[in-house]
Amino acid sequence: MSDDKPRRALVLSGGGSKGAFEAGVLQRLMGEEQRDYDLLCGTSVGAINAAYVAQTPLGQPREAAAKLRALWDTVTTEKVHRRWFPFGSVAALWKTSVYDSEPLHRWIRSDLDAAAVRASGRQLRIVSVSLGTGETFVANEQTPGLAEWVIASSAFPVMLTPASIGSDLWTDGGLRTVTPLGEAIRAGADDIDVVLCSDPFAKSPFEVKDAHAIPQLLLRSIDVMNDEVNRADLRIAGLKNDLSQLRPEYRKVKIRLFQPSAPLPFDPLDFDPGNLRKMIDAGYAQSAIF
Repeated sequence: MSDDKPRRALVLSGGGSKGAFEAGVLQRLMGEEQRDYDLLCGTSVGAINAAYVAQTPLGQPREAAAKLRALWDTVTTEKVHRRWFPFGSVAALWKTSVYDSEPLHRWIRSDLDAAAVRASGRQLRIVSVSLGTGETFVANEQTPGLAEWVIASSAFPVMLTPASIGSDLWTDGGLRTVTPLGEAIRAGADDIDVVLCSDPFAKSPFEVKDAHAIPQLLLRSIDVMNDEVNRADLRIAGLKNDLSQLRPEYRKVKIRLFQPSAPLPFDPLDFDPGNLRKMIDAGYAQSAIF
């Protein structure tokens, strides 16, 4: 990892299938405007997007955006998770998650080139949380077993299978920080683009379509928790900028925020290709406001 402080950072939030919105934003920022980033920070699906972009060398933003779009054009629910076999939802009662996300684990292990990430000239921060101790771990581009840490960060709490690393189980960093903005600030970046998959200050409607839909209720609970963590992240960033006006040891940080103008009305664990395309298009359109 370079000792140089990063100048420009990209921070990508969690949100399951709504990570397609992030891909749409980057089609404009990196693909058209050729805005590039020497630091990439991600949590949950944002960790996957960040790691995938980090495989393309710094100085090639258009290529990075094209590869990310090509990735999302191939995603389906079957490539991410499946019901436990045998006995489906009954078996889940004795498992560590509602769904079996081994398909996603296989894909990350086969597609993530850690050597390319290390050689790209980019810095990387991937956040995950220990289920055993509750501690947060931030992997970087030099961390051994990088694919396993991306798997851990992308393990949507309760719903997807946590990663077994060492003697512990590790899961979605969104339990602690949905938007790892603090990691970018601590690394020294002072020009930061943040992409959220939802507006944490907006009220999003929720309809239970199935009276026995425990997974839906779990997802809603996680959404509420994520929004509160997002709000805290953004308030802390605002406080640091306020302090920079008063105390010289605090520096001013430029933050551009990209988020949906309206709630994305899709299940974060439903990777229907048609809905993914709609979210990619929404991200592309929303990024035009800057």
